[in-house]
Amino acid sequence: MFQSLKRLMRHSAVYGIGHILTRGVGFLLLPLYTNFLNPDALGIAAIMFLYLAISTILYTYGLDSAFLRYFILAEDESEKIRLFSTGFLTVLFTSVLFSVLGYLFADDLARVIVLSNVEKFLQNPSSGSPLQHYLNESTIYFQYAATILFFDALAILPFLVLRAKERSKLFVTLKLLNVIVNLSLNIVFVAKLGYGLRGIFLANVFSSAFTFLTLLPVILQHFRPVLLAGELKKLLVFGLPYLPSTLAVVLMDLIDRFILKAIKGYEVLGVYHANYKLAMIMSLFVAAFRFAWHPFFLSTSKQSDAKPIFAKVLTYFMFACALVYLSISYFMQDIVRIRLGSIHLIGEEYWGGLTVVPIVMLAYVFYGAYLNFLVGIYLEKKTAYLPFITGLGLLVNIVGNFALIPRYGMHGAAWATVFSYVAMAVALYGVSRRLYPVAYEFGRLVRIGAMMAAYMFILLAWQPGFWWRLALLLAFPLMLLLSGFFEKREIDTIRSYVMRLFPGPA
Repeated sequence: MFQSLKRLMRHSAVYGIGHILTRGVGFLLLPLYTNFLNPDALGIAAIMFLYLAISTILYTYGLDSAFLRYFILAEDESEKIRLFSTGFLTVLFTSVLFSVLGYLFADDLARVIVLSNVEKFLQNPSSGSPLQHYLNESTIYFQYAATILFFDALAILPFLVLRAKERSKLFVTLKLLNVIVNLSLNIVFVAKLGYGLRGIFLANVFSSAFTFLTLLPVILQHFRPVLLAGELKKLLVFGLPYLPSTLAVVLMDLIDRFILKAIKGYEVLGVYHANYKLAMIMSLFVAAFRFAWHPFFLSTSKQSDAKPIFAKVLTYFMFACALVYLSISYFMQDIVRIRLGSIHLIGEEYWGGLTVVPIVMLAYVFYGAYLNFLVGIYLEKKTAYLPFITGLGLLVNIVGNFALIPRYGMHGAAWATVFSYVAMAVALYGVSRRLYPVAYEFGRLVRIGAMMAAYMFILLAWQPGFWWRLALLLAFPLMLLLSGFFEKREIDTIRSYVMRLFPGPA
């Protein structure tokens, strides 16, 4: 069992590095965006990122989820090539169609998505304000987005091949190159040339095209000019049910931006978006697990002790989530005040939204539990349940946003996200326990949750100084030990590792 868990940890770390590098570029760009763009501009960027995230899912319509499953379980290399060729050609044809339509109707998209319901937030629409300037050039953002989406869609299946074949070093290298190019171009276009929002999307166009070019060797190795109806039908039958569920998950992360913009305006949205990015540290940690989790549980499911392994995974993963959550919550005030030359990690104009960070991170903790509960539906091929489960989460999110934002603003949006992930995790567990029952260690999970709550109460009520916070954080495993969380075998394993690290005198 422990060998299997070590394998999951190793691949989580490797793929986590790759995903953190890619998604973490948003965090790395926080100093740039929050010091060189005002909240209104960043609010518009948030709406555009919402459009890109939703469109990326529509560009692949569930083929990515189906492809990974069938590619991993394919019996020989010829079957893998047939799957890849069919999937890639299908995505290529539809991506050309979607991007051409997106470019031609960019002006209409701008009017509906960016320009709607903003008049009440423009004090003097004819004054030539920065917000008015960004609104005036919003059409070109959607033209750039059409190009970004085209190249990003074509890169999805090649990256899945690298994951499936566990070519982790190449995976991470290509992700790192993308980050370097993206970060460098953002600095040039936004900070040096002063292109503002246009610079953000122009940098993404070039970095997406560059990433596609770096993946060409992988594509050419697995591609043949064939599109087989049987393979395509198999991919679509399994993958299409993932489209509404995946879309619902993304909307739960991002729909609050659109509602917050409509109710509170671009300035509040910009502050919320910047602090949401800070909370993405937890999101990236969960995503690192997700990248390794699917291949891991597919291969592990063949073992006789698969279910006990899955139960342990949830326990250890929640323990790791608790450590990350408390580390960020206890030191986020110190983190944002880090100086990078003449600027802070996050511009002072955005500090008023820091209190939403622990709330958003809590939502991602529940998303991590949801990912663990996916095992039953995935292994039993019951993906038709997913649209209903994620649809419930999305419904809770939308209702929560409209109910809470008018009174609580950005904090209401954050809590609505938490409630939606709780609803989704509970519903998925209820279905999975009937399809593929796993005896999860809920007693130990309750101990983790209770200790996290106690630690947050101490932080909010006492507001301890830096050294006290550090001491409390370091004592967290000890507190769990005293609560009876660790089992004897785990204590013995930890003791043996410590003795190897710090051997006594010969």
